[in-house]
Amino acid sequence: MSERNIPSIMKLRETDPDEGTKLPSAPDVRAEGGGGSIREELHLYRRERILSVAAELFSQKGYSGASVSELAAMIGVTKPFIYYYMKNKQDILEQICIATIDLPHLVMDEVFSEEIPASESLYRFVRRFAWVQGKNQNYVSVFFREELNLSPDVRRYVIERRRKFDERLEELLRKGVETGDFRIADVPVTVRAIAGMICWIFTWYRPDARLTLEDVARLFADLALNMVDARRRPDQAV
Repeated sequence: MSERNIPSIMKLRETDPDEGTKLPSAPDVRAEGGGGSIREELHLYRRERILSVAAELFSQKGYSGASVSELAAMIGVTKPFIYYYMKNKQDILEQICIATIDLPHLVMDEVFSEEIPASESLYRFVRRFAWVQGKNQNYVSVFFREELNLSPDVRRYVIERRRKFDERLEELLRKGVETGDFRIADVPVTVRAIAGMICWIFTWYRPDARLTLEDVARLFADLALNMVDARRRPDQAV
């Protein structure tokens, strides 16, 4: 199944506390046309609500240990209500995973479109990506723990999106090397080191911990610049 045949039913919408930007929502994969009517917005909101609560439930009990009946009870609706918006339990899991794997690409689309030095681009990307990963821990947790339960088509989509993520970040790092902003011994390994540092935030970050999520995001952005031996640093107040 090609990338364009599996668009996310939603984009994990979170407001960056400093930047004020939002990751936009995409239409329902089964919706026809656009328009942004109130009815469509309500439809999208209800699907997002289902996914959000499902991510919490699957994160707590595991995909196999959770049921649609439990999900409906948590939301305060009936099972037919759930099935009106989602095909089945498998569909719910796969939409959570599709939205999660699309998330870093949304951040890349936003940051990499700006005409700024490679060091500042890397700093902004890592900071924003770390922040939204931390804000959506349930989604990320389900994504990494339940990948084996995905259908072959969706698993191929995930693999392709991972490959594309590596390509895009590698392109940025090579650009920094070419301009003299970065000094990197092995670009592909550095890409994986940066991605791994951010993606595993869900395993240890807690909102009531010593550091705030914004503290962690800024610290990771600084660490990423250190990893590439950045020679020009962006304004830390950005």
